[in-house]
Order: sequence, then C-alpha cells, then structure tokens
Amino acid sequence: MVTMRQLEALCAVIESGSISVAAERLNLSQPAVSKIIATLEYRTKLKLFEREYRRIVPTAEALCLYGEGRRLLADLTDVTRLAEELRTLNAGSVSVGCMMALGSHVVPAILTRFAEQRPKVDLTFQIRSPNKLMQWAIAQQIDFGIGITTMAHEAVQKEELCVVSGVCVLPPGHRFASRPHVHATDLHEQPFITFVKEGYMRQTLDHLFETLDVRPRRTAAVSNSYAACTLVLQAAGIAIVDPYTAMFFAPQGLVVKPFLPSVRYEFQLLWPRFKARSKLVQMLVSDLKEGINQYNEAYGLLDLHASDAAGPPSLARP
Repeated sequence: MVTMRQLEALCAVIESGSISVAAERLNLSQPAVSKIIATLEYRTKLKLFEREYRRIVPTAEALCLYGEGRRLLADLTDVTRLAEELRTLNAGSVSVGCMMALGSHVVPAILTRFAEQRPKVDLTFQIRSPNKLMQWAIAQQIDFGIGITTMAHEAVQKEELCVVSGVCVLPPGHRFASRPHVHATDLHEQPFITFVKEGYMRQTLDHLFETLDVRPRRTAAVSNSYAACTLVLQAAGIAIVDPYTAMFFAPQGLVVKPFLPSVRYEFQLLWPRFKARSKLVQMLVSDLKEGINQYNEAYGLLDLHASDAAGPPSLARP
C-alpha cells in the first residue's frame, strides 16, 4: 500500500531534483529518503527515477504519480487546516431556529457579531413558530431552537433561557399612555387584540381575565406579538405582548407600559436530545445567553423571579 509519506518523498525529490535536498526539506537523512523511494518503487512495481550524469530524472510514470500525489497532499493539508479551524472554533456549521419574539432583532444582532468573528462558520438562522421549532428539534434537524412551548417530547430537552414580564402596548396618544403601568382590570370592555386559541399567551391571559372577571372587547386574534404590535400601531386595540417585540416597535411610536399582574414569557432552548452539541454550538449558546442578559439589563427587562419582588420593570430606553 502506498503511504502519504512515500508520496511526500516522491514530490520532494521531483521538485528539488535531488535526494539530498529532498532529505533536508523533509528533515530526514539521505539514506532514509532513498529507502522510502525504493519502497515506493517496490510497492508500485514501477521504476520512478533514472540516473543521468549525477542527476536523477523522474520517469513518465513518476510524473503521473507526482500529479496525483501533489493533489492528495494538498487535500491532506486542507483537512489539517480544517481540523485546526474546528479546534479553534473558526469553522463548522450551526443551524438555529428561533421564534419571532427574540428573532426580530435581539438574536440576529448576537448572531451577526458571532458570524463576523468566525467568517468561515456556515450559519443557518430561521424564524418559525414554536410548534415548527419543536418539530425540527424532534427530527434532529437543527442544532437548537429558541421558543416558548408547553409541548414535551422524549427527543427534545428544554433549558430555560430567560424569563421576562409581558408588557401592555398602546397606540400613540392613547389615554392610558400617561399612566405608570396598565392593570388587567383597566382592560375591561376595552378593544383588545388577543392571540389565537392554541397560543401559550392566549391561555395565560384568558385565565387571568377570568380570575379578575375582566372582559375585554376582542377585535382581532393574531399568531404572535409582531402581528399584535402592527395592529396596535393602527389603533385596532390594546395588546399584551413580549417586551422584545414591543421594544422593536417603540421607535415607530408604539407606547409600551408595564402590565400588572405580571404574566410570564418563559423562553426556552430546545435541544435535540440525540444530536451532538459541538463546541461551536456551545460557544454560540454562551454568547446568546450573555447577549440576552445584557439586553435585559440595558432595557430593564428583569427576570420575573426578581421583578415580582421589586415591582414592574422600567421600560425606559437607556
């Protein structure tokens, strides 16, 4: 069997035109290189060099082997380089799925910084519904997802990413805009944009309203906070949404107020249980956790466990 070491010696001898120079290049003795070439000739049953006036001249067969050997050595160099890039987390692939709330601007900003630092990483980022993210995680089609879901499956592990309080969003000039916060009882008979029945927050709000005997006048049902904020800006009603989407729309004039009693948005990492977590994926998740925590601190989006004791969070822009 021909070895890479034999091909390396062949290429060195042909390129240098000398056994002695090739030996220096390979950091071997001249007899060692001669022995490697002799072994290669024995293995291939080919005469590879002719001696002419103190020179060695490669045969046509040697030149054919040289072309293939140089290609194989280049491929090996590429593999070695790739292995080094993988070891230093500068290469590889990552597939991320995210729901709209964090996917509108918070996560993309973190992913952009990650990609700029590692330009050779093949990054795939898709925004989908929590149910779709669960389907992908169950099928082991993504490295991880970011969403909110009550679904459970043996093929998916859940890890808490962050917990924040929902906020009340109002159209510009609304009469509640001067209040420090909006209470659920303020929404009685008010035009209200709710979520579709299958949604996590629809069930939470329906339970809250039923407990407080509050009956908002529902004007529309939407699938996510992004759609709700779009309608609120058009004065179609009031909505309770996640704070990330609310802050995304605030520069357009959307009025954002703390909402009482607090309702929880529990964002989760959805891990495909049977898919290996590369060091690159673990590094990205670490960056995401740090970036989201920094965003929460900057905008006063405190973890619900802490904010319940301290009162409603401030949503003033820093």
